[in-house]
Amino acid sequence: MPQDAGQAPVVERLRAILPQVPWEFVATPNDPAIVVRREDLPHLMQTLKEHPDLAFDYLRCLSGVDHIDQLEVVYHLRSFRHGHTLAVKVPVPLEDPHVPTMTHLWQAANWHERETHEMFGIVFDGHPDLRPLLLEEGLGYHPLRKSHPLAEIEEWQEDFLEREEALVAAAAPPGARAEEDERAKKIALAQKKAEVIKRAREEARAKGLTGEEERKYVQEALRRLEQEGG
Repeated sequence: MPQDAGQAPVVERLRAILPQVPWEFVATPNDPAIVVRREDLPHLMQTLKEHPDLAFDYLRCLSGVDHIDQLEVVYHLRSFRHGHTLAVKVPVPLEDPHVPTMTHLWQAANWHERETHEMFGIVFDGHPDLRPLLLEEGLGYHPLRKSHPLAEIEEWQEDFLEREEALVAAAAPPGARAEEDERAKKIALAQKKAEVIKRAREEARAKGLTGEEERKYVQEALRRLEQEGG
C-alpha cells in the first residue's frame, strides 16, 4: 500500500475490502484519489457503490482529461451515509478510447458520459444512448481534445491580436516579428481547417449521409488537407 494512503481512511478501508485489485493512491488537495486500470474498473466501482462500509451512493461528477499522450476519465464520488469522498481516475489509450458505462450503478452517469463522449471522444461501452448531449451529430471532432482543429485558434488568437496591435504601434525587433509570423500561420491553418470542416459537413448532408458517415467524411477531408500540406 502506498505510504500516503494512511492519510485517507477511506483508502485504507478500500484496500482492506479489495486487496486483490491493484490501484495507485494519488494525493490531491481535495478528494483522495486512486488510479485504477480500465479492466478493473467495473468490479471496483460496483464495490464502491454496494459495499456497506463504502456506500458511495452519489456520483458528484464525471469528466474527461486529455493528457496529449493519453486520455483519462475521472469519477468524483461521495457517500452520504459515511460522509467520505473519493476520486477514481482511469487512464484511457488514445487508440482505443473505451471504458465501461457506469449508468447501471449511478443514474447521474448517463448525461455525464454523453457529454464526455462528445467532448473527448471517449466511448462508454454499454451506455443506453450515447447521442450528443450539447452538440449536433456528425461534428467531426471533439472540442475539448487538445488536438481538435480549432484548438490553435482558441489558444493563440486573442493573444496574437493584442500583440499585433502593439507591434503596429511600435517598431518590433526581428525576433518578435518572426514569432508573430509563426503565430499568424498557425491561426490561418486553424481557420482553414474550420472552413474545411464546414464545407465537408455541408457536402455530407447534401449527400444524405448518416451521422457516422458524415463524421468519417469530415475526417477524410481533414486528412486530405494535411496531405496537401495545408
